[in-house]
Amino acid sequence: MNKLDKMHDILETEMAHQMLYNKYMMQITNAETRQLFTQFRDEHMKHVTQIQQQIQEFLKHPTNLQ
Repeated sequence: MNKLDKMHDILETEMAHQMLYNKYMMQITNAETRQLFTQFRDEHMKHVTQIQQQIQEFLKHPTNLQ
């Protein structure tokens, strides 16, 4: 498994976490808990964006994939 494959796996995991936090956040009525889940969701979305950017960099320089 090369770096690109690993990054795609990590991306999928981060996206799944982000979706779960979003789903649970919508079901929570407690404002403090909802805010906490919102922060968790947003952190995972930030990770998704960072990983997508890293994947794009790998694709620009495919010799760095090993």
